[in-house]
Amino acid sequence: MSASAAVLGMIAVAIAVTAAPVIVRAQVGERSSAPIDITADQAEVVQSKCLAIWRGAAEALQGDTRLRADTITVYSIPKGVDPNGQAACGGTDRIIADGHVYYVTPEQHARGDHAVYTAAADQIVMTGDVIVVKGQDVARGDKLTIEVSTKQATLQSDVTGPGKAGRVRGVYYPDKPLQPGTAKPGSAQPTSGGAKP
Repeated sequence: MSASAAVLGMIAVAIAVTAAPVIVRAQVGERSSAPIDITADQAEVVQSKCLAIWRGAAEALQGDTRLRADTITVYSIPKGVDPNGQAACGGTDRIIADGHVYYVTPEQHARGDHAVYTAAADQIVMTGDVIVVKGQDVARGDKLTIEVSTKQATLQSDVTGPGKAGRVRGVYYPDKPLQPGTAKPGSAQPTSGGAKP
């Protein structure tokens, strides 16, 4: 579905989040060096398993990008044992968001029931009644797969065949033509390159 190819660019840069003695790396914003701010009702770090669990209206903010879910779990790559005998953890292996998952940027919004970011594949998979909104355009399906580096997205459904409810569906609104002498919202008013006669 070509219109969905530019729908999302999610979770792409490593930012350190420190909790207790373990460092957990999380990714929220696209190639950003902005700090990540995670809030939740409860946070649990399991250093021996290199994971951090944020429960209860968990929200991760990075710049103007937001990831919200009932639970956000960050798995880091185990790197053996440090000199103090503690489990050593490296960069992000994967991030799992569960329950009422929302990913919001200034341009687009996606919601689903479950989302997984896998660092090795640089891929996000969102499942469970997925809705993607960009402006007035809306697309629905059961599974959204995003290749982060290329921003290519594929929306799929478990239902196939003409006339069946639940198939992938998109409603796209064409750009409205501009009235003479007006500019698109957010764009600069056109100006003349020369002096007036």
